[in-house]
Amino acid sequence: MFDLGLEGGPNLSTMLVSASHPLFDFNPDPAIFGSGGFIFQYNFKNFLSLKTGFSYQRKGYQINGTTFVDNNGNLIGNGKTTSNFDYLTFPVLVKASFGKKVSFFVNAGPYIGYLLAKTDRMKINKQETIYKEDLNHSGFNRWDFGLASGVGVAIPIRTYWVISIEARNYSGLMDITDASVTKWLTNTTDLRIGVAYKLGFYTDEK
Repeated sequence: MFDLGLEGGPNLSTMLVSASHPLFDFNPDPAIFGSGGFIFQYNFKNFLSLKTGFSYQRKGYQINGTTFVDNNGNLIGNGKTTSNFDYLTFPVLVKASFGKKVSFFVNAGPYIGYLLAKTDRMKINKQETIYKEDLNHSGFNRWDFGLASGVGVAIPIRTYWVISIEARNYSGLMDITDASVTKWLTNTTDLRIGVAYKLGFYTDEK
């Protein structure tokens, strides 16, 4: 038996940045974005399942109190910078469920992500400037790889429909920058609300 469905919701994302020189080191603030996509789940006869799917996932960070200057070094003002990294994410998760009707579950496994776009939003005195980077010359790798893990609850609706709520963390293990003096790792926690339809052979347990 397998399930097909949709899931998505808000996320809290940031970048874990380390540098070999203090000049390149900074601590970005987390920002709220979102994600959503398709899910496929194969259910074994025991409590285990194999869950995967494609999701659009926005990752990134923000920096408050940014000081902006022009090309001549003159002060423009203080504001906020938000950097958006738009990924297509593909996780492969082993899922364990506990409970016959309403079930609680945990899942974990690797994921890969492909960077679709990177956009910087700079807001100064209520004026916003949007800059979309050329990924071929941005200094960022297109691929991301890491581990995903989550906990949640699944609630059956009639016989073939299931609603789920899950908190899932994506911890990047691959440096997404080309620079040798810095290391950037993605870190995102999703709140995923899903609905799935059960397909295949199904026997209702009494």
